[in-house]
Amino acid sequence: MDKKIEKKRFSKKQGAYFLGLVGIVALAFFGFKSIGEKSFKINRDRITTKKVISDDFQDIILVEAVVEPINSVLVNAPEGGTVENVYVEDGIMVKKGTPLLKLNNPAAMLNYMSQETAIVEQINNLRSLKLSLEKDQRSLTESLIDIDHELGVKERSFKVDTLLFDKGFVAKNEYVETREEYNYQKRKRDFLEGNVSKSKTDNVLQIQRINQSIEMMTRNMEAIHKSMEKMLVKAPVTGRLSSFDPVIGGSFSARQTIAKIDVMSGYKVKAQVDEYYLNSIKPGLSAQFHFDGKLYDLVVKKVLPEVIGGRFEVELVFADKTPEGLRTGLSLQVRLELSQARQAVMIPRGSYFHSLGGQYVFVLNENNEAIKRKIRIGRQNPSHYEVLEGLDAGEEFISSSYDTYKDFEKIYVMRSGAPQ
Repeated sequence: MDKKIEKKRFSKKQGAYFLGLVGIVALAFFGFKSIGEKSFKINRDRITTKKVISDDFQDIILVEAVVEPINSVLVNAPEGGTVENVYVEDGIMVKKGTPLLKLNNPAAMLNYMSQETAIVEQINNLRSLKLSLEKDQRSLTESLIDIDHELGVKERSFKVDTLLFDKGFVAKNEYVETREEYNYQKRKRDFLEGNVSKSKTDNVLQIQRINQSIEMMTRNMEAIHKSMEKMLVKAPVTGRLSSFDPVIGGSFSARQTIAKIDVMSGYKVKAQVDEYYLNSIKPGLSAQFHFDGKLYDLVVKKVLPEVIGGRFEVELVFADKTPEGLRTGLSLQVRLELSQARQAVMIPRGSYFHSLGGQYVFVLNENNEAIKRKIRIGRQNPSHYEVLEGLDAGEEFISSSYDTYKDFEKIYVMRSGAPQ
């Protein structure tokens, strides 16, 4: 009797192929799953974490500043010239009127002397004209006095002859001659009196104008003398001399700055600020800096909007007292407050920010995983960033650099010393 032999569904070889295929599929599945998750393992001791906090946030920037005197005066060369003598050294305290240096300019001196000679000549001519007018006025007055005297004589003769003529003791012809002589002297006196009066009025006005011209020319001559004296350059104010480095034989052009004098009445602070903050900084903003272990308050007094090399200048003054020991040229780091403090969610500054441009952070959960999360940053100050979206106070995030794993979506944080 024949025995029925059952046919096997798979041979050993086919089974091996099947198992191999299943393994490949499983490896591919887990591989693709791993790639989809884009996870990364790292030991805890290789990262730094920080807490998200909610507190008062203030928009502050740090700027480099320099101490300057609150008032400075520039000393300029009046006409220019060659340095003949130097009387003081840079950096010393000088009083107003202290000689600093002497300039020599022969051409300017010759021009001054020519002008002075011309002015003196004009003044002499005007004074001669004034004397001539006064002399003419005296002559006319003297003539009027003479006429008055003659008129008095003729008047007395006329009165006597009139009395005698009425009594018949004087001939008519003699009387008429005396009368005509008296009337002539009277008309002559009236004419001369009017002439003297008019001449006196005209002379007074002309002499007044001459005196004004002489006074103006005298002032011009005094100005010339002062210009000549300015070849000896003196300190215009009392203060500390700076930027003063002349050399005997060297030269200065007209109106060129020779030195600067710092008036020691107080100090101000000048800061260079990035042009990004040009519209944010206004007069009246508060600032602070540390000096000799103490904190001092400043106030923005002036904003100079001209941008040079990507920066503009801000001038600050002390809100209260000026610290002792402050010196011109001292460098300071100033905290400039751009806004008032207000409640906000914020995270500390760190190297993580530059790895992903401040758009993402890795947030830790209770499973020792750090998940990449998108955030939105608002204002910033030297210690914190304001978080507008994406984080809540109390959450923990990785604050160290993300450069090693910035392209991953999840980080597995391993215990220190655990194999990865």
